[in-house]
Amino acid sequence: MSILNDNQKYGLISIIFHWAMAVIVLITFLLGKNLQDNFENYYAILALHNSFGILIFILAIFRITWKFINIKPDALPNKIIFMKLASLSHIVFYVIFFVMPFTGYLLTNLQGDIVSFFGTSLPNILERNSDLKYYVHDIHFYLGNILLLILGLHILGALYHHIILKDNTLRRITLMKLNK
Repeated sequence: MSILNDNQKYGLISIIFHWAMAVIVLITFLLGKNLQDNFENYYAILALHNSFGILIFILAIFRITWKFINIKPDALPNKIIFMKLASLSHIVFYVIFFVMPFTGYLLTNLQGDIVSFFGTSLPNILERNSDLKYYVHDIHFYLGNILLLILGLHILGALYHHIILKDNTLRRITLMKLNK
């Protein structure tokens, strides 16, 4: 397997970026959900949630950079609506991968808490503000819900292509061999 993309399949680096992002998003989401009910470990969970959120932001920068310096496999023969939906979902993913960590950073600042990245404290850019905190929290929360919705549709689309259409859509972003 090539580390670079080719006309048929994504390369190892793109595959690692894709699946690492999936795992990190899942971990970050689960930590965020656990924040709501776990007052004993709130600050430890918040620190991990923030760290993984920042990691999503950093990984998104690397992924976009990689997209621009590497070729994209040729589009599979598909209905135009599927291609437009896939393209739109990727745009929404990247917007959320940048905006959601930023709102999380702001929210932590507005709560008066310290943002850390795996133990390294980051500077606060805003002072504690209880009123503004609720607005930023709502944005962060709703972005999370939109992310879950788009992620669910993304997974359903991949399964539809793999199980129903039996094309190479899912195989191209995994280590599976392509169908002929």
